Amino acid sequence: MFVRNLRCALGAVLVAGTAAAAPAVAADAWKPTKPVRLMVGFAPGGSADTLARLLADPLSQRLGQPVVVENVAGAGGNIMAMRLSQARPDGYTIGIGAAGSMAITYVLNPKGTHYKPTDFTPITQAATQPNVLIINKDVPANNLTELKEYFQKTPSASYGIAGVGISNHLIAETMLHRLGVKVPVAAYRGAAPVITDLLGGHIAMTMDNISTAAPLAQQGKVKAIGVASLKRAAQLPNVPTLDEQGLKGFDMPTWQGVFAPAGLPADVLATYQAAFRDVLAQPALKEKMAGLGSEPVTGVTSEQFAQFLEKDRQQWADIVKAANISIEQ
Repeated sequence: MFVRNLRCALGAVLVAGTAAAAPAVAADAWKPTKPVRLMVGFAPGGSADTLARLLADPLSQRLGQPVVVENVAGAGGNIMAMRLSQARPDGYTIGIGAAGSMAITYVLNPKGTHYKPTDFTPITQAATQPNVLIINKDVPANNLTELKEYFQKTPSASYGIAGVGISNHLIAETMLHRLGVKVPVAAYRGAAPVITDLLGGHIAMTMDNISTAAPLAQQGKVKAIGVASLKRAAQLPNVPTLDEQGLKGFDMPTWQGVFAPAGLPADVLATYQAAFRDVLAQPALKEKMAGLGSEPVTGVTSEQFAQFLEKDRQQWADIVKAANISIEQ
């Protein structure tokens, strides 16, 4: 039920967000006069990095200044989040954040997190995409039941994640919890090294978003076992959902949003909301994102995004409690 509720909360906010236009930019609105830094909390090659690079050029054209993508990898996006929280709220430093660093980390370990939800200005939600369970092509499994049997017979097998406490970590742990198996986890500094070790056979499995998983599966480099959404992914039409394979109601998407440090002036926020509203609505960008299995989210205001984040944190708290997940594992 808590997985269904997560999807419902996401859907409700997206419907509300797409119906509301971002504030118009007045003639005296803030305009950057030097390059803007767009931070990403993961190594090159992951979904957040891909999104940032797709956004950078059209955003630069919209703002009239270069937008420079900076990868600040480590701790599941938390290092980037910490640096973003400490940056000056002048509009020249923004970041792409996701559920892991912006919702889950504080839920898992509020006392040990070096920033709080209130340390950020949520600008807008930007994208959402389904997640896919992929395994090394030599693992003798072609469905969820066979994968469970493999893990039960192979205690040395492990799975990889792009950072402790990120959404894909909790999604994988929720799945394993519902399957009734315990699998050792190896944490990496981003999605790219996870995939490297998955292809090399050093780990057996990972849960990743469609933009990374689909090309690998289509090329036969990995096996896609299940989609963590209630409907199949267009990029992998022959891969059944986890719901179809017995995990009823399993529907856990990934999202990315744009954040700034707390205290961002109203005129700067208005400029960014208008810019992202226009950029995310561009047909060329939407086409590129669709090719990666990612769906742009347009018109979500700062207030609506903040409401979504609050609901999302509560949903993840429910998941953590139900699956008995700890940051230490």
